[in-house]
Amino acid sequence: MTEPATPERPDVPAKSAEPRGNRWAMTFTLSLLTMLLSLGGAGYWFGWPWAQQQWQRLDAIENQLATLSAESKRPLPDLPALAQAAADSSVRSTFGQLETDWRRDLASWQAQQAAERAESARQISDRMGRVESQMDRLLAVDRRAWLGQEAIFLTRLAGQRLLVARDVEAAMSLLTQADDLLRDTGEPRFEASRLALAKDRAALAAVPRIDQVGLYGRLSALIDQMHALQVVMEIGPQRSAGVTEVDDQEWGELASRWQAALAALSDHLVIRRRSEDIAQLMTPEWAALARQNGRMLLEQAQIAMLSANQPLYERSLDRARNFVSLFSEQDSDRVNSILDEIGALEEEAISPDLPDLIESRSLLEAQVKRLGRESAD
Repeated sequence: MTEPATPERPDVPAKSAEPRGNRWAMTFTLSLLTMLLSLGGAGYWFGWPWAQQQWQRLDAIENQLATLSAESKRPLPDLPALAQAAADSSVRSTFGQLETDWRRDLASWQAQQAAERAESARQISDRMGRVESQMDRLLAVDRRAWLGQEAIFLTRLAGQRLLVARDVEAAMSLLTQADDLLRDTGEPRFEASRLALAKDRAALAAVPRIDQVGLYGRLSALIDQMHALQVVMEIGPQRSAGVTEVDDQEWGELASRWQAALAALSDHLVIRRRSEDIAQLMTPEWAALARQNGRMLLEQAQIAMLSANQPLYERSLDRARNFVSLFSEQDSDRVNSILDEIGALEEEAISPDLPDLIESRSLLEAQVKRLGRESAD
């Protein structure tokens, strides 16, 4: 690029140019000062409020920074605790609502149940009233019939005790209770029945008492004596050729005695004869069987005594006496003692006659039936 050409200045005289230049400089200086003053005044006028506003904003920012710094130094809130508290508050609110609903439902259910119970009680009361009315009509509110039925039962039970166990004491106690019940009724119709019961009680009081324990002990003692009874005949040693033979009469007595023993044992024992020699039959085994036979006869007498079977009792003792008599020569003292005791036992009455209570029971049943028919009418 070409530089612009500098215009040529006309030559001015030196003296006139110097003052003009000074004035220009002063004018420029004054203008510059004026401009600077104007700019300063305008800047002050317009810039000072803006500066104050900026300073205020800076102060606000510093205050905010200080507040944030102070808050940052505070402990942070416990978020789990806050969450738990919020959850507890929600749960309590839910439970409170549920409790309110439950109490309302419970009150309603209780009221319903109370009404149902009251209705059930009323129905039961009505039914009980009707049942009582029916019972009053059927039984005519007659306590006498109930007492009479109980007296019949006691009389029947007394008869069973006499029939089965021959228990006189128990029968008398039962008849006494039946008479007390009839007395409590105050009914004159039962006088005949009470008289019949009094006769039965008097008959039972006259029955001889059987000492079953004593009789059983006496028979047991005889059984012990039977075990000690000497039943084996002693056979003498073999004689030498110089000793005289036993005569036929002695052998005949031994044979007859042996036959009698076999006849007594025939009901219980079976003996097989192996030899005709009597000495060979008198063995310990035979003695044990003989004692056992006597024991069984006495035990049979015990059973008959306990069951109040008088014929069997007498028959057993008679057979035992006959059996023991066979050995009177071998053990005479013991045999005589056993025979005396058996004779004494045979005189005991183990089955006395007892009243059957049929008359009193029949009268009582008839009176109760008659009383029941009258009450029903």
